Parts: sequence; structure tokens; C-alpha cells
Amino acid sequence: MAHDALRTLPDDCIGVVASSDERYAAPLAVMFFSLLSNCPEPERVRLFCIDGGIEPTTKQAMQDDIASAGGGPIDFIEFDTDKYAQLPTIKHVTAPAYYRISIPELFDETVSKVLYLDCDMVVKGNVLDLLSLDIDGYHLGAVENLSGHTHRKLGIPQNEYFNSGMLLINLDLWRRDNIPDAIFRFKVENPERMSSNDQCALNGVLHQSWKPLPLKWNHQKGLYHARRKLSHFDPAEVQEAILNPGIIHYVTDDKPWNRLRFHPLAGEYDRYADQMALPGRHPASIADYLKAGRSVSGLKKLLRRFRWRRWYAHQGYPLYPTD
Repeated sequence: MAHDALRTLPDDCIGVVASSDERYAAPLAVMFFSLLSNCPEPERVRLFCIDGGIEPTTKQAMQDDIASAGGGPIDFIEFDTDKYAQLPTIKHVTAPAYYRISIPELFDETVSKVLYLDCDMVVKGNVLDLLSLDIDGYHLGAVENLSGHTHRKLGIPQNEYFNSGMLLINLDLWRRDNIPDAIFRFKVENPERMSSNDQCALNGVLHQSWKPLPLKWNHQKGLYHARRKLSHFDPAEVQEAILNPGIIHYVTDDKPWNRLRFHPLAGEYDRYADQMALPGRHPASIADYLKAGRSVSGLKKLLRRFRWRRWYAHQGYPLYPTD
């Protein structure tokens, strides 16, 4: 695979990896900015971005914003995207979602564990706590997928299917077992079982060798309405994930940078974006809300958002005052 020199990490530092093209560069910067803003020792964090085609001017703007949060420079990793260029993409998910598969190939063997994060996230907790979790003997640590039913097409149980937006990766085991090639082969050889970009392929290979991590480290929209999927979790863990999320993951196409958002905590994205030099989001208009309310689905989403924001306010959660 063509890329520049293998990366190492200084002693006592952690590696956080994301991937993006120009389209998702701004959300990635917000995710990194939130991570550093909520880390008591940002100097210990090393940020890596697998570069799927980010413009030089955008990279400089990202670097400036990250520096203002107390972080060191983002390390943009040149990457041969041809390997994944012909694989299909689904809905709002673009090709860089595949790049996480090759993360072990980007780091020196002295690096044994890194954290991968999707761009559509806000980090509210201390990422050092997440990186300190023990995943010895497992290929990765992750959180069960709560949104959608993609496990059914793949043919594995719900509780064995993880969400791939946050992956605490055991690089030693991935290298030992040549997991990147195994995932790529699974994707190519099982197209009829795929209902996501790489998440199904990751689960197809690793569904019996991942360690479930607390729900708070990948807060998904299923926490608000997937009660049947939550029945096997400790209610205290569910409550903690809803009220005190470590990472908020804006799954599906309901992104917080859209004009109209339905996620109760979409304002958390604005909490950090408003401190940065990124272009501002255009807030939703009355017409946008009226249009959404004309459909049963849109009306249900609006009512759910209103109900949960009211619940958060009653719980004393400091909601960010946006739309």
C-alpha cells in the first residue's frame, strides 16, 4: 500500500485516527476540537487524519482551529485510495469510511493500540479514559449497534454486531491475524450480506472477537427509541449514556450541520463549531419545520426531539441554545 512513513507515538501519548475527504473535513475538525476541549491533558493526544482528498487551504484552517484548542498539529497521512475506490458506497457514507480498515498498516509495530473515530461525532468525555480501557485478547473494543437492523442481513445476533464509528483497535492482533485483508475479502465475497459500507464486513470478520464497551462511548439515536434493543443492558448504563454521553454519534443522515436537525443534542456540535473559524451553519427556517411536519415520519421526529429536549432540560443538562 502506498503511503508515507509509518507513524510512531511518543511515550505516554495516545493516537486518535479519523479519515475524511473535503466533504467531511469541517465535521472532522469539530470532532477533533471537541475531543481536545474535553481532555485534561491535550498534549498527550496525537491526531491523525487519513487524507482522502482534503484541500490545502482546508487543512490549514483545520490546523489553526486545533491549535486554538491546545492540540498539536494534525498529521495528515497520504493514502492510496485506489484499493477502495471501486467498492460501493451507501447513502450519506463516502469512500473514506473504508480507510479505517487499513489503520494497522499505517503505524509502526511499536504502536499497539489506537482509537478510530468517525467524523460525525462530538467527544464530550475524557478520551484518555476511553484509551485506558483494557482490550487485551480482543481485536477491538466497540459499542453494540443500536440503530437499524443491519445485523439481520449479515446473519448474526444483535448483541454480536458493533457500531464501527468508534473502534478501540488492538493493532497487535490485527497485524497478527491480517485483519485488513480478511475484511476486504469478506466485503468483496459477500455482497448479498452487505447493508452498510464497511460496518457489515468488519462485523462479518470480528463479530466474535470484540469487547463490548459502555454505551456512553458511542451514544446513538437508538437510545431514544430502541427500547427492545436496550432491554439486555443495565438501566443505569442506558441512563448514563443518555444523560452523560462520552461520545455523541450522529448516525444516519440526520447530521448536526444540516439546516434541520432532529437529534435532541444536535446543538452539541454547535457548541464547538461556534468557537471555530468554520463557515457557519444556516439555521432551519419556519418553512423547513412546516415541510418536515407534513409527513408522519417528519412529525414523529420533531415531536421526539421536542420531548427529549424538554426531558434534558428537566434533568439539568446544559443544552446549547441553538434551534
